[in-house]
Amino acid sequence: MKNNNPLNLRRTGWVWQGLHPRQTDPEYYRFRNAAYGYRAAFMTLRLMVRKKNRHTLARLLKEWAPDADGRDAQLYTARVCALTGLTPHTRIDPLDADRMIPLVAAISRIEQHERPRMLDLLTGWRIYQG
Repeated sequence: MKNNNPLNLRRTGWVWQGLHPRQTDPEYYRFRNAAYGYRAAFMTLRLMVRKKNRHTLARLLKEWAPDADGRDAQLYTARVCALTGLTPHTRIDPLDADRMIPLVAAISRIEQHERPRMLDLLTGWRIYQG
């Protein structure tokens, strides 16, 4: 996984816990390990749900993978739904492990083109939970 960054979070100046001391990629964050990358993923999605009112899967993913970025948000949502069993109208609770873990696993799989290592993902969830 490139940069231990499972969701390909772009550099924005945010100082994430677990960042690698050397940020060698000019576009994407680099984390010390994948677990911290997953933690940042959970945090990012939580911010999108709470601060930007993206409470359904479709609204969340429309912002996550916007058509303006050359993506097809509807197709992206359909892929996530197929991988998770969720529907576009599923309400997202950032503290609900039963929804968040499969959601982040699905997005990671789409972004990285490979299955996520569940141990890293679950460790990221534990770090995220505090």
